[in-house]
Amino acid sequence: MVSCSLGIAFGQESYLYSFPSGHPFNNSRLGPFSKFLQNLSKSNLEISIFEPRMAEERDLYLFHDPAYVDFVRKSSKRGEGYLDYGDTPSYKGVFEASLYTVGSTLEGMRKIVRAEVDHFFNPVGGLHHARRDSAGGFCVFNDAAIAIGWALEALKLERIAYVDIDAHHGDGVYYGYESDERVIIADIHEDGRYLYPGTGFSGEIGKGRAQGTKLNIPLPPGSGDSAFLKAFEAVESFVEKFKPQFILFQCGADGLRGDPLTHLQYTSKAHSHAAKKLHDISHKLCEGRLLAMGGGGYNPSNVESAWSSVVRELMIRV
Repeated sequence: MVSCSLGIAFGQESYLYSFPSGHPFNNSRLGPFSKFLQNLSKSNLEISIFEPRMAEERDLYLFHDPAYVDFVRKSSKRGEGYLDYGDTPSYKGVFEASLYTVGSTLEGMRKIVRAEVDHFFNPVGGLHHARRDSAGGFCVFNDAAIAIGWALEALKLERIAYVDIDAHHGDGVYYGYESDERVIIADIHEDGRYLYPGTGFSGEIGKGRAQGTKLNIPLPPGSGDSAFLKAFEAVESFVEKFKPQFILFQCGADGLRGDPLTHLQYTSKAHSHAAKKLHDISHKLCEGRLLAMGGGGYNPSNVESAWSSVVRELMIRV
């Protein structure tokens, strides 16, 4: 057994990204996981809890169009209306709340690169639906896509892997980098014929020079652990083939049985398995450079179960 140091971004600012009026994406989903972190911080494991970090506005331009950033800023001041066509409401302070989400993911990457921690987890990150010019699916700014942009621009990486196991297809990341051969994407999700955003079909493998660098695995409603584990075998071989220099892992918890918005039937074994395999791959191929992001999940108990499994696997390596 080898112990790895893990950084986690979590604090009062983590609760700011929370939509009002009974919206499913609200900060109550973090309650059980917060208690898990409190108990974990008392252990002897190498875990460090960092205060969430606010991004600078210029960081957003690594992925988002300036006109869209300006739209969100102005809407945040008004605190009314929607940032998309009805899923993502505006509220006063949503701009600043979103900056904390982005900044915490970017700070995690920097800490990994500077070898301050082996791995990092941003529970409120992984907002994978936001497009370059629009919000979508409860996601305002796409921290995962911005992090990829930072890795490509600041670190000059030639191969970065993005693995997404959220029940919903990570369309914002996928279409944002569909034609970029430097970005390897592997995404397991519920079939888009039955679930938002209606994308991510197996024939979507990238375009142009990037053709073949993307892997979409849609699963039918009702799929459980056995289907997930089989699908993840393909993800493992796919990621290893490209020998990534950094791995980003979106570990949305909404694929677990009992989520109110989806129809998959995983247990937390799926998240434990995925985290363990990616953890091993990161040490094998890219000096342990692995950052995880929480993503979706609308059953608080499931959120704690899935994310605690990921945290445990990132701290210990066989």
